[in-house]
Amino acid sequence: MHSRRHERLVVEYEVRCFLQDSEARLVIYDICVDGCCIDTEGFRVAMDEVIHFRFFDDLAVEGSVVWKNDRFAGVHFSQELHPALVLHLGFKPIAASLGEFLPRDRFGRELPPIGWMTIPR
Repeated sequence: MHSRRHERLVVEYEVRCFLQDSEARLVIYDICVDGCCIDTEGFRVAMDEVIHFRFFDDLAVEGSVVWKNDRFAGVHFSQELHPALVLHLGFKPIAASLGEFLPRDRFGRELPPIGWMTIPR
């Protein structure tokens, strides 16, 4: 098994794509600076086919299909994306509850709010 040159980030990002003279909205499921994995459900893509991506309506990137199966395809970008864009698109989990944000001591106990105690003068 080969190691990847760049770290892939999990995403779920719908992007405008132009392929075979048609426009489509495809979902990217993972991305790195030099490629991504797209869900091609409902669209036929061929090996080596060039796909033009439009991120945020003004950033155009092109890539070619390097692998595919029944539903997904791997795309290699012709030019590397800026790492900040990849991080921006990366999956950011939402905390299940506000309780996960409460400050805790080293034993996991919730800390009292700041100012709950008055300091004697």
